[in-house]
Amino acid sequence: MEAGALRVESSRQTTSRDPQPRMVGNSASMRRLFRVVSRIGPKDITVLVRGETGTGKELLASLVHAQSTRSSAPLVTFNCAAIPGELAEAELFGHARGAFTGAVEARRGFFAQADGGTLLLDEVGELPLPVQAKLLRVLQEGEIQPVGAGKVERVDVRVIACTNRNLASEVREGRFREDLFYRMAVVELVIPPLRDRREEIPALTAEFARRYGERFGNEDVRLSPALIELLCQSPWPGNVRELENAVARMVALGTGAEIGVEAFASAPSLVPASPVAKPTTEVTPSLREQIETLERTVIARTLAAVCGNQSEAARRLGLARGTLMDRLRRYGLENATADAVGGRPR
Repeated sequence: MEAGALRVESSRQTTSRDPQPRMVGNSASMRRLFRVVSRIGPKDITVLVRGETGTGKELLASLVHAQSTRSSAPLVTFNCAAIPGELAEAELFGHARGAFTGAVEARRGFFAQADGGTLLLDEVGELPLPVQAKLLRVLQEGEIQPVGAGKVERVDVRVIACTNRNLASEVREGRFREDLFYRMAVVELVIPPLRDRREEIPALTAEFARRYGERFGNEDVRLSPALIELLCQSPWPGNVRELENAVARMVALGTGAEIGVEAFASAPSLVPASPVAKPTTEVTPSLREQIETLERTVIARTLAAVCGNQSEAARRLGLARGTLMDRLRRYGLENATADAVGGRPR
């Protein structure tokens, strides 16, 4: 019971009072998504936000609320996955005093708390079927009945639901009500995974570096070009959330104004390892070898871009000239600089 109560309390949260949530996205797919949000934000309709874990579903829902006519009212978040099924009904719709063991006083549910504003149902696919039926009634009739209460109450709430599941498949498998799905997905917003919009990674990393630099007292921190290129080539199975956590970690542990590739080399991988090693004849380069290959490529490209001018290349790469010379010797690029200008390296 204590564990359940703690999970309930942890889910009682509202979003920041910032009226304009900031969501970075400059790819064509995200620009199209933002245009749809600007059109449906002011219209009081139910919205379903779908996407993989870590893509920013809750942030997009906050953006919809911020552009609605309810923006001055609260945006209340209910995490459907954090509440045990037997408590979800009482938490959503409230309960009367004495409705069940431990209900020593009446409590307003999340719908009542969001009255006049927006209720965000995070991970809505986790709701048990009996609660889904009661949720459908609220969406259709605008009425709730607290557990153990003898009368219904009217509420004025806009619902935005988020899920990382394909609810259409859940309907076919009998785990989600078909009528609730169609009532909830009046407008469906699908956030593409980060691997499909890698061109946004430089802007995202700059935003996260600025944000955590301010938080950790290093406002001038920046990521080196080589590190940004490495981040752009990484898989990011955890999407934007994983990228943000990686940048936060590097900024927190960084000691200088610029963070290089070595900071990412020591970061823990979030890609799960296979529980059973499968025999293979392929030799996979180590992470250090891959980083060195990337670093060599970046240095060579930079030298070519500045016609072999080592001082200018060092400035662009954020390296001391002596450090660049060490890298040139390590990677066998001394002759490459001479070839770039048709003579002796500068």
